[in-house]
Amino acid sequence: VHAAATHVGRVRHSNQDDYGSTEGLCVLADGMGGHRGGEVAAALAVSTTLAHFDGSSRIGLVRAVVSANRAILQRSVSDENLLGMGTTISAVAAVVGESGLDGLAVVNVGDSRVYRYSRGGLTQVTDDHSLVADLVRAGELTAEEAARHPQRNILTRALGIEDDLVVDTWELLPVVGDRYLLCSDGLFNELTDGRITEILGKCADPIRAANEL
Repeated sequence: VHAAATHVGRVRHSNQDDYGSTEGLCVLADGMGGHRGGEVAAALAVSTTLAHFDGSSRIGLVRAVVSANRAILQRSVSDENLLGMGTTISAVAAVVGESGLDGLAVVNVGDSRVYRYSRGGLTQVTDDHSLVADLVRAGELTAEEAARHPQRNILTRALGIEDDLVVDTWELLPVVGDRYLLCSDGLFNELTDGRITEILGKCADPIRAANEL
């Protein structure tokens, strides 16, 4: 059971986030680029990943994301108004794991995140590909400093930038009662992990939780 919601917010006039799902797969993208570039890149990332995922494995999900990257690069070359467009992506899919048991495949490129909510606690599954995240991992910034840093939106990896894309991937064991949250920086830049946890704790229904967030 899943639900999704998005909102343009109170500052910008366009929303470059996109999302989609098929049975066993949820995908989220946050586009970037002038004109309509970010909007197009995000939509193309979601639609191509959904179309190319064969439903079988973690490697299959990675291949679908690589196909999405190729589609974005090809589109940007064919339309000068879209040149330089890019997008983040994060996805969770139900797969047959390497052990032969049911598993959950998680992928991400960029700074859109996948969280796991389990037993009342929130854990970030993915690692951000951003300048400030690199500085935090190097011990040069605290998480609190990174959240306020003026360059927190600079990505170090995204779809649509280069042919040789590196996709981060994990395989997790599904646990009854666990819930997964996919979100762009439009959520976690505005709400603390504590507030997100509080909302998930009080909203058991996915539709209500998505709308509240």
